[in-house]
Amino acid sequence: MLKGDNINGYVVMQNFTTAGGGLSKWTFAQKSGKVYFLKEFLSPKYPTPDAPGSEKSKQRKLKECQKFEKHHQGLIQEVNEKCGIGGNLVFTVDFFRHKTKYYKVTEKIDVASLSVAEIASLPLANRILILKTIAHSLNVLHNAQIVHGDLKPDNILIKRSKTGSYTAKLIDFDNSYFSEHPPEITEDVVGDMAFYSPELALYIKEDPAVTPGDLTTKSDIFALGLLYALYLTGKMPEFDHEAYTYAGIAAIADKQIVLTATDLPDKLNNLVTRMLQTNYHKRPGIGEVFNTLKTMDLGKETFEADKTAKKTSGLSLKGNLLAKKETGGKEATTPLPRKKPGATGEKTVGGLRGKGLSIRKKKD
Repeated sequence: MLKGDNINGYVVMQNFTTAGGGLSKWTFAQKSGKVYFLKEFLSPKYPTPDAPGSEKSKQRKLKECQKFEKHHQGLIQEVNEKCGIGGNLVFTVDFFRHKTKYYKVTEKIDVASLSVAEIASLPLANRILILKTIAHSLNVLHNAQIVHGDLKPDNILIKRSKTGSYTAKLIDFDNSYFSEHPPEITEDVVGDMAFYSPELALYIKEDPAVTPGDLTTKSDIFALGLLYALYLTGKMPEFDHEAYTYAGIAAIADKQIVLTATDLPDKLNNLVTRMLQTNYHKRPGIGEVFNTLKTMDLGKETFEADKTAKKTSGLSLKGNLLAKKETGGKEATTPLPRKKPGATGEKTVGGLRGKGLSIRKKKD
C-alpha cells in the first residue's frame, strides 16, 4: 500500500515503514477528518480463493488466520470493556482484514522524541512521574488480569504535558494474554528477549518445571523493573554482564540483579531491585509499585531505606527458583548451565537453541 491508497476507509497519508522488528509495518491514515496510527501485520496472510498453494495449505493458513482474529478481537473487547477508553492506555479503535492482510488502528499520539539517555537525564521528579504513569496504566491492565507481555521502551510513548513535564502512554497489546494463560505454542510468544522474565525464558525453553500458571502479571513486573532501571539511570541494572547477555537468563543462573544508583533514593533502588527477583512470588504487585512511587517525597534530600526490601532483594535459584513449594509442592526447576570460565563467543543454553536465547560472554 502506498500514499493515497484507501484501506477500509482509511486514506494512507505516507508510505508504510517497518516496525516491530520486521513483524509489521505502520503509517498514518486519515478517516472522517481524523488522523490515526495504522499498523499492517505481515503475517498471517489470509488465503484468498485465487491464492497459490494446495487446498490443504490454504486450510492450514485459514485456521491460523481464524486463531489470529479470535485472539485480537477477544483481547480488544476485554481491554476496552474492562479498562475503559482514555487515560494513558492507547487502545485499539479498529481491527480488520483488507484483502490478504490484517490491520489495527489506534489514535495518533504526538510524542516527544526522547532517547532513554535523555529520559535518564531529566530531573528525578519528572522521571518518577514517568514511572508512575506507566505503573498506573499497567495497573489498569493487571486489575483486569491482563499481562501486557511486551514491555520495552518501544512500547512506551513519552508525551509532553501542557505543564511542560513528561508523561508516558502504554501501547501495543498485540502480545497480551490473560494471567496464567499464555499462548499454548511457545513460538507464538513474541517479545524482546532483553526484557524476558526468568519464568518466561524457561516457558519458551519448554522447561517442564514451568507451567502456563507461572506466567502471571508478575512477569510484567520483571520487565518493568528493567525498564525503570533504564529510565532512571540510562542503562540496565547490575548483573554479570560479562557472562550473560540477558537479565532473565542471569537471574535463572543465580546471578543477582540489583539497582544501586548512588544518586537515587534507597527506597527507589530497593523497589526496582525487588521487582527483579527471580522468585516471582516475591516481586511486588503493580499496585504496590504505584503506591510506593506515590509516597516518595522528592522535597527531601535523603529517603529512609526500605529495610524489608533490602532483606529480600537477593536473587537466588538455590532450592527453589519459582517457589513451587508455595504453589502445590511441585518439583523445583534446574538452573540453566552457566557460561564456562574463559569461553568466548556465544553459547546457546540448553533447549533454547533456535529460539534466540543465549548466554554471551564478551571477548577480551
